[in-house]
Amino acid sequence: MFGGNKVGEQGEGSERNLPGLGAVFQSDLAREETEAKQEDERRGAKPRYEVIDREQLFWRVVDVERLIGEEHPARAIWEFVGKLDLSGYSGEIRAVEGEAGRPAWEPRLLISLWVYGYSEGVGSGRAIEQMCEWEAGYQWLTGGRVVNAHTLTDFRVKHEKALQGLFVQILGLLSADGLITLERVMQDGTKIRARAASDSFRRKERVEQALKQAAEQVAAVEEMGEEETSRRAAKARQRAQRERKERLEKAVEEFEKLAEEGRGKDPQNRRVSSTDPEARVMKQPDGGYAPSYNVQIDTDAKSGVVVAVGVVQAGNDFEQLESGIERVEQNLGKTPQEVVTDGGFVSRDNIVAMNQREIEFIAPCVDEAGKGQSSYEGRGVSPEYHSSQFVYDAQNDSYRCPQGKILSYEGKEERHLQVSYRYRAQRSDCQGCPVKSQCCLGNRVTGRSVHRGEELAEVTEFRQRMASEQAREIYRQRAQVAETPNLWIKEKFGLRQFSVRGLSKAGMEALWACLTYNIRVWIRLRWRRLGKVAATAA
Repeated sequence: MFGGNKVGEQGEGSERNLPGLGAVFQSDLAREETEAKQEDERRGAKPRYEVIDREQLFWRVVDVERLIGEEHPARAIWEFVGKLDLSGYSGEIRAVEGEAGRPAWEPRLLISLWVYGYSEGVGSGRAIEQMCEWEAGYQWLTGGRVVNAHTLTDFRVKHEKALQGLFVQILGLLSADGLITLERVMQDGTKIRARAASDSFRRKERVEQALKQAAEQVAAVEEMGEEETSRRAAKARQRAQRERKERLEKAVEEFEKLAEEGRGKDPQNRRVSSTDPEARVMKQPDGGYAPSYNVQIDTDAKSGVVVAVGVVQAGNDFEQLESGIERVEQNLGKTPQEVVTDGGFVSRDNIVAMNQREIEFIAPCVDEAGKGQSSYEGRGVSPEYHSSQFVYDAQNDSYRCPQGKILSYEGKEERHLQVSYRYRAQRSDCQGCPVKSQCCLGNRVTGRSVHRGEELAEVTEFRQRMASEQAREIYRQRAQVAETPNLWIKEKFGLRQFSVRGLSKAGMEALWACLTYNIRVWIRLRWRRLGKVAATAA
């Protein structure tokens, strides 16, 4: 009707328009064969990687301000140092406006670099110089510049008076910010190794011989012409020889100092380090011995701020308490109300001195009675023959033993917290005594002795104070407050060994470490909290 084909009939060209199933299968097979061939070709080919060309040169756009985040400690350090009066450093700067010459680095920058360096465990000027090239915090501080290592190391030890003033200024700012009260100060000592080897200690004769050789070498180097070596190398050589000669001269002086101190009664046994003459061999926490300095740190208990630091050559602590309190007073203009120490500072002289200064002294009290009890037990003395069983005769200044024998006064000796008067029986009385085995079995040459202690009123008061629970509770806080700066300085800052030589320079490095610690306390307790408050308000 419409001129179309009937159902089931195929028109002309219909095979081209509607291919059969066989043709479809052949097409799929061909495609699969092609893909398989391509896969085989890929398997045989080498992998293609991105090319790394280290010979190329390129410019990089660096936004210095965005190198570090808003809460990065380098920003806090820069801000804090900017609050300080640094005029004490400007007096020695020779580069001035209007005159030729290379400009000097700003003291604020050099101080900030050292504070940031110590806080990151870097105490080497050369290491800081290298990090200025790639570490973000140093790059931000320097604006992408690199500060020479010699400039850094010279700055660290050349301004002792200005550095001490800087430390005092920091204490003033922290005190005004409510972080220091001086209600309670805790003093502790820690040994930091000197920059000297144990085998550098020599007798006086060897030091004098080495000094003579060093003087000859200095003279020879000074006469050396520039044609033999470069000018820069010659200067470095002269400086090295001159510094060695100065150290040896200092070593000879230290022998005289040791003689005055009474160390090593036999002059042949006195030894001084040829590399750091002022260092002393001290016992270490691990039980060993090494050339070291004793670093005394006073910490305010309010916020853990270090309020005084001193470096001494003596290995003991009990001689350092008064000088520590004096440093606190020099730095802050007043003394603390309480001072807390460990047992190494406890002595009769310190108890009396703190009493005279009207400072309450908190420290562990030695139990003399307990020590005597254990001593008796170790010697096999029966309880009925302890010293408490001997009767004192004040009129004749003598003792009578339980067997009726007389012990006469023999002498006195200075003990830990008291003066001890010694009384002794006649040897003949003890040798024939029927109870000798219970009283003085080990005495074969002398008779039995007892001691009568005479204690000052200040010591008695100290004992009574330390017997109270309140004093014991205060003492239990000591380790956390007093030892935290030591832990930070050694573990966080890495100052287990001084980078410099000599008592004065070691004292300056300890001062750098402690003022760095104080700035870190400010960052933690003030700067970051202020930042959080500002962020919350926004």
